[in-house]
Amino acid sequence: MRRTTLKFRILVALVLIVSVTSLMFAGGVLLIKARLEASIFGDMVAEQMQVLIRQLDEGTYNDDALFTGWTFHFGEGVAALPEAITGLAPGSHHSVVVGDLRYQIEAGAWNGRPAYLMYDVTEWEQQEHDVLLMLLYGLLLVLVVAILMGMSATRAILAPVQNLSRRLTMIDPGQTSLRIAGDYAGTEIGQIAASFDKYQERLEKFVERERSFTAAASHELRTPLAVMMGALDVLGASTQTPSSQRALERISRACGEMLAFIEATLLLSREESSQIDQSSPADVEQLVERCLEDQSARIADHGLQIVRDYAGAPVLHQPASLVQITISNLLRNAVEHTRAGRIEIVLRENLLAIRDTGEGIPADKLALVFERSYTTKQSGTGLGLNLVRRICDRMHWQITLESAPGEGTLATVRFRD
Repeated sequence: MRRTTLKFRILVALVLIVSVTSLMFAGGVLLIKARLEASIFGDMVAEQMQVLIRQLDEGTYNDDALFTGWTFHFGEGVAALPEAITGLAPGSHHSVVVGDLRYQIEAGAWNGRPAYLMYDVTEWEQQEHDVLLMLLYGLLLVLVVAILMGMSATRAILAPVQNLSRRLTMIDPGQTSLRIAGDYAGTEIGQIAASFDKYQERLEKFVERERSFTAAASHELRTPLAVMMGALDVLGASTQTPSSQRALERISRACGEMLAFIEATLLLSREESSQIDQSSPADVEQLVERCLEDQSARIADHGLQIVRDYAGAPVLHQPASLVQITISNLLRNAVEHTRAGRIEIVLRENLLAIRDTGEGIPADKLALVFERSYTTKQSGTGLGLNLVRRICDRMHWQITLESAPGEGTLATVRFRD
């Protein structure tokens, strides 16, 4: 069912109530009128028919004694009547059309032969049509008045709701301990306001728990990472073989990425840009190469060819941790879903594009890939692309995915510095 506004539904309901009531009243009036008319005219003509038959029997009948608009046909005079009259069954018949005239006809018999008494009701029928026309105009006028009154009534009915809506719109998300039920006490809107206050209270408690957890997790994770990075510095200072030195560098870089991830999640959960150090610019090309190095073992295992098309070197004055998380997740997805194929990385002044020749994504699943917890891998969590989308939304970057099964996927990020 198509959604409509509350104002429209109230207006329609009021108009329908008034219209149906008016139609029922008009229909009742017409029904009563028709029955009264048929009864009065029928009884009158039937009684007059009996009088005329009695006069014929007594031999006192005189045509000149008939009232104006009345005609009596019997005996030989019946032959001149049209079939519309002679075909009538015995009894009363209302509004029989003969030419341009309408008659109330009483069909009877005299001396075993048909007899018809006709009363011209054309003028009455014309008045009835005029009344019906006036009644129709009256219904249309009532409908217009109902619409105007309904519009006025809906404004009055919805005024408290609109007032509550404006009040809720003006609430700053940062306001706490705000309660509005007292302003609407004793009204139906007060129930809605009280429900909102309960929801607001639960939401504030939830946000407080989330903030406490985020702060505690940040502190507890940063401390062991700082210890690990300090120990790596000590190990790196001692004499190491080239392979050991590379391993220590990768461990150190992984610790740095974990710190960056913690800072990124703090930014996304608190919406506070001050949580991220933005003092140094982010070199996108350098971050791409670093991510390729981290994925080098899996790239070799999958037999992938890496094609670089660096026609630009984007340098963003934005958190390098967020840029790195975005690149890492997109590149990791391309590597994981491509076997014995090619991955092309395109860099322009404000654009990063990663195209693979992997398995691709069906059209019905493409819109779901950014949803939280959606994944096609048995051991996956579905958080990677969701995190990418949240970062892009937070930093006002534009991300698009184009894919077709069996043809691969193209992920494009347009940066906004």
